[in-house]
Amino acid sequence: MEPTPDKRVAQHNALINARFSLVPLQMRLFVALLSRIDFEDVDFKEHFIPLDELVFERRGGSAYEQVDEMCKGLASFTLYIEELEEKTRKRRRKPSYTYIPLMAEAGYRADLGGVIASFNPKIMPYLLQLRESGNFTTAEMQQVLKLKSPQSLRIYWLLKEYADFGRRTMSVEDLRFVLGIEEDEYPRFSNFKARVLDKAQSEIAATDIPFTYELEREGKTVARIKFLFQQLAASATKKTLPGAAEWADALLQVGVSQRSITSIASQLENGEYDVGYIAFVVRIVESQFRKGKIKKPAGAIYKALVDKYLLDDYNLASKPRQSAKKELPKVAERKTEIAFRLSEVQSMYENPGPYALRQKRADTFEKHLQQVYLQDGFTLAERNGEEWLIKQQ
Repeated sequence: MEPTPDKRVAQHNALINARFSLVPLQMRLFVALLSRIDFEDVDFKEHFIPLDELVFERRGGSAYEQVDEMCKGLASFTLYIEELEEKTRKRRRKPSYTYIPLMAEAGYRADLGGVIASFNPKIMPYLLQLRESGNFTTAEMQQVLKLKSPQSLRIYWLLKEYADFGRRTMSVEDLRFVLGIEEDEYPRFSNFKARVLDKAQSEIAATDIPFTYELEREGKTVARIKFLFQQLAASATKKTLPGAAEWADALLQVGVSQRSITSIASQLENGEYDVGYIAFVVRIVESQFRKGKIKKPAGAIYKALVDKYLLDDYNLASKPRQSAKKELPKVAERKTEIAFRLSEVQSMYENPGPYALRQKRADTFEKHLQQVYLQDGFTLAERNGEEWLIKQQ
């Protein structure tokens, strides 16, 4: 089965933030297998990947030798990844990590002119039946295929995970840790910037989430990288739907996710309801939220829109054949923010990268949290069942 450009692919967020480092051939095989997974699959299948999908420039027998060596190397390739709750497959409040082999098999078949490969069943929770966990990120295959560097691909997914926020801030140590960059690689930040950040920025500029970045220093040392990009939910819909920038922006501000907004956009395009129904639902749910009748307005808004259970009330309230102008409720001016998952902050404290090990750290995670984040203006908040550190700017 050849990958289709319009296919959407998905990964659990724990896999996006796992520690591993790929070489280009391994990356192409990973992407090829990822493209062959369907949302409804319940187990991994064995796939044939033709050589043309892995090697773009053949040079005699060297291409075959490289692929064969790559397959041998994958036999011992492991991910350092966050363990999930067994039943819900959600990320744990106190994360623990383990090593998992990536592949069940990967072998070059000269008689077929390609590779027979399949993922290790132990990583099924991170790639299959992801709707059950709700903690995943999707991307369009045509965007993923634009990336040539493994590190650019990893950074692309790290940014896509935060597409609803329009920014993601990571410490240099954390980014190096996730990308699997060893201590002796790019020891000078100028080299890391040129070989990793600038290269990723150049490649990702051609995708749906181009970014700029700012360097945050502590003294003379670059401590953090702030990635800045356009929030995708509004930009993805306003190209095709009139007034989409307004309704998508309003839904973003009350916490509706990008994936949910994409579903809503599809219903609008199919004529299942009009933009006025969105405004109607937002008003009803916000009123119920103020009265304490619901705790999570974003989820209630999405359900009311997708299931359309308020549509009869809306049609009754909207007099037939009248074209009264419908406006979305005004929302407060958005403040920019920096957001970190508490689980990720704790995992980096408990599993520091090689540079962080050199630095003096607080004796406990609670002290670390107070000294590094809470004293700097961050507050704890719950979003979609997860704890986050939020700082308004």
